[in-house]
Amino acid sequence: MRIAEIAILGPNHEERRLFIQSACQKIELTNDNITFGRLPINDQLVVHLYGVGLQSEAEALAWDLLAKKCLGYIVLFSWQDEASFERLKPVLDQLAARYDATMVVAAHVANGKLSVPPALYEEGIAVAAEGKFMFCDVRQPASARKILLALIESLLDKMS
Repeated sequence: MRIAEIAILGPNHEERRLFIQSACQKIELTNDNITFGRLPINDQLVVHLYGVGLQSEAEALAWDLLAKKCLGYIVLFSWQDEASFERLKPVLDQLAARYDATMVVAAHVANGKLSVPPALYEEGIAVAAEGKFMFCDVRQPASARKILLALIESLLDKMS
């Protein structure tokens, strides 16, 4: 059996947990530092989702180890919380510049309510060659899977 690994990064533990629960339907492990879920694709492939919080400089995550292991990243933040996006900027810069990582930046919109016309964001907004920006509702399985699919499509585009 093959295993693909995707990291879900973001400042809010509960949003990461809800995203993984929506995508996997069952969480295998959750604590203050990590949330882990398995998403079986078929009898040959399982996707492991790791929800990882943003670390302070004193608790720096071993990015060199994580980056080599992960297929891609979903960078999750709350659309209504500008500070949560500000905390992500250094991580986005590091992933894009140092590791050439494929990512989807996903803005969680509480209750799916957004005051932007859907035509502007439904297919995702390209933020760089490495990925897209999209909106989601972490509590909705269809929304979480749409974000995962966007990441996989970005990975396939990168390979061709």
